[in-house]
Amino acid sequence: MAISYQWTPEEQREYSLAKMFKYIKDYVYPYHPYYRKLFRENNIDPDRLNSYDDFRKIPITGKKDIMEDQKAFVLQPGNEDSPYDVEEISRKKKLWYTWQTLNTRYLRDLYGKPRSFEERVRQTGAGEWLPIHFHASGGTTGDPVQSCYTNYDLKSVVPYIAGMMYLFGWEPTMRALNMYSALPHLAFFQVIFAEFTVDNGGAIFHTCGGRAIPTERQVRIAGSMPFDMYIAIPSYMTYWLKTAIEMIEGGEARKPDPVKIAVLAGEPLSDEYRDKLKGQFEKIGSPDVEIVEGYGSTELKAAFFECGERTGIHLNPEFYFWEVLDPDTREPVPWGEPGVLAFSHIDWRGTVLLRYWMGDLIAGGVVWEKCSHCGLTMPVLRPPIGRARRDFTRIKGVRVLLTEFQNALRRVEGVESFQVIITREDEGDQASRDRVLVYVSLQPGADEEMVRVGVTRQLKMDAEVSPDRIEIEKPKKVENRLFERTGLKADWVVDKREF
Repeated sequence: MAISYQWTPEEQREYSLAKMFKYIKDYVYPYHPYYRKLFRENNIDPDRLNSYDDFRKIPITGKKDIMEDQKAFVLQPGNEDSPYDVEEISRKKKLWYTWQTLNTRYLRDLYGKPRSFEERVRQTGAGEWLPIHFHASGGTTGDPVQSCYTNYDLKSVVPYIAGMMYLFGWEPTMRALNMYSALPHLAFFQVIFAEFTVDNGGAIFHTCGGRAIPTERQVRIAGSMPFDMYIAIPSYMTYWLKTAIEMIEGGEARKPDPVKIAVLAGEPLSDEYRDKLKGQFEKIGSPDVEIVEGYGSTELKAAFFECGERTGIHLNPEFYFWEVLDPDTREPVPWGEPGVLAFSHIDWRGTVLLRYWMGDLIAGGVVWEKCSHCGLTMPVLRPPIGRARRDFTRIKGVRVLLTEFQNALRRVEGVESFQVIITREDEGDQASRDRVLVYVSLQPGADEEMVRVGVTRQLKMDAEVSPDRIEIEKPKKVENRLFERTGLKADWVVDKREF
């Protein structure tokens, strides 16, 4: 039985918890090296998991746990060569593979090559367990985390999550321009999944990023054929639109047909950021574009989106169990209250996590209710989203939310792009005074001195910190600074101090 999005929140939570307990009993405990060991060390009996309080006995998993042995987080039946203490495939499952083989296409030979029935049964079983796709995080928080998917994932789980793109108005007749870089990370492959695993996934042109197809060429492509949707990371979308405006005004490119939807994920999208993008879209002839925010991670193995602009990000309760926890005590907070998001996979194969601490502080909380926009009931994540630890620091004795630097600078008239660097007067001395360096590129016609005054005033007003130096640089130089480290996400604020 599948979940119904017309059920009440209580019915959905009960279903999600019950499905997870069955999954833990049938798959996680027998075949997951890390959690099998963890359960035994903490005297957790999977047969006695009956309530959320029981579930909370499972220790929270963090990135550090994964990095110690990533292979131990992949579901894997045991055999005589296995380095882990996991069970062999049960006789019941082997009989199931035999039945599947008799009743599916695996009965056929492949491309005329004869195969024995035993080989066909083995292939059926491998479809559930053998990882066939891998990708990793962008590495912006340290060493990259890897996630792997099996054929089962790509056929039985991913389509239901990728299909949630229809919530925000996507139709098979639409065309999309995917601007994500063709790298082994979720942001790019989530779009691939939506195109190839969902029935009538739609027409998508993959630019594979600015290094594969230069931004200027992308702008010309956008002007040569109609696109209904742009898909990008916010910082690259800003740069793309800036380039498009310059090329259109300079007569180097045609104005694109009005775009209906911009799907942006990978970075926090503040109101100031959204307003800046709206202004840029209007200049290229798309004044009515709907900006839809997305949220995902390599560990999640999927991404989720709003059903419309500013409606909150809709989370899937069938293949995930969601928790919102206090950032300090790690105890559950009431629905709708700020907290850090944690999740558990349900019915996935390949890489599987339970009670994974995302580290993302959801300032607006997560509500579980009927959405007034799409009419469906599910958990809804309400931005803004920040890192529970990383996005806060102390500068000159003041506790600062780093995103305030971004918002403050976007409010300054005449600022086109920027980067803030936090360092020390003596980089080798931890007791040395903090320094805040701001690098800014200007909009055409902006007065340099007025921008300097505006930056100083706005940072002092919003972040209670005064900049030590403001450098005006060419736009290209600032853009190179932003993408120098990862080539994917813009480093708007860089903290070079060692703590």
